[in-house]
Amino acid sequence: MIFTLILALAFAVVAVIFALANPMIVPINFFGLQTEGSLAMFILIAIGVGIVIGVLLMTPGAVKRNLVLAGQKKKLKGTEKELDQHKTKMTELEQKVKKDEDEKAQAVADVQKRLDETLK
Repeated sequence: MIFTLILALAFAVVAVIFALANPMIVPINFFGLQTEGSLAMFILIAIGVGIVIGVLLMTPGAVKRNLVLAGQKKKLKGTEKELDQHKTKMTELEQKVKKDEDEKAQAVADVQKRLDETLK
């Protein structure tokens, strides 16, 4: 972005220097329309028209990229939400497994205690 700005500024400086160095009046014929004016003015007008055409040609691509980016951001948010739900479910399942293991260990201890009492 900065490089583009510096390049555009340098181009503008060169255009102004060119305009100041070429103040002569020239005739122009454009699609049958004839006029006279400063060579520098015609050059600067041509540069301006070129910039406008360039911007207009780049606009559809930029709009398309922005739409794709917005869709990807929306998809990412949905995926993150789904991930959070899975993490929550996994935590719940881990807690349930731990509780079941504790209950099994308690049941085994109770059975072992009864066996010990029975054998005595």
